[in-house]
Amino acid sequence: MADKNIDWYGDNRLFIGGDNNESAMIMLHTDEWYSSNTIQINDHLCMSSDDLMMEKLEMGNVPEWYRLFLGFEGWDALDLEHQLRSRKPEWLLLPKPSQALIELADKSLWHNAVAEYSQDVFDTYF
Repeated sequence: MADKNIDWYGDNRLFIGGDNNESAMIMLHTDEWYSSNTIQINDHLCMSSDDLMMEKLEMGNVPEWYRLFLGFEGWDALDLEHQLRSRKPEWLLLPKPSQALIELADKSLWHNAVAEYSQDVFDTYF
């Protein structure tokens, strides 16, 4: 945040969101908070990305929980469909990840994600 001349007192972690538009700051956050460009993505989480978001964060107006990303990843519809439905899928899809999993930011994230996915598959088929 210092590179943008913003005094920052919040979470000092910044995550890499992907290779597209690496200068764009995107925030995943709880749904009690909003900005001028906020999109609801499920029952509890939203995404925001705009100048007002940055101003609000700088003033200490922050969501209950959030994670900041630089950039994003994107696919065209056919490429993503192929990756999801191929004979050897490249993704493990967890329909409703737990809030605890979403909030993890340490090295145990992937281990916990696979464990939660495995439990979901077990519960669905057994």
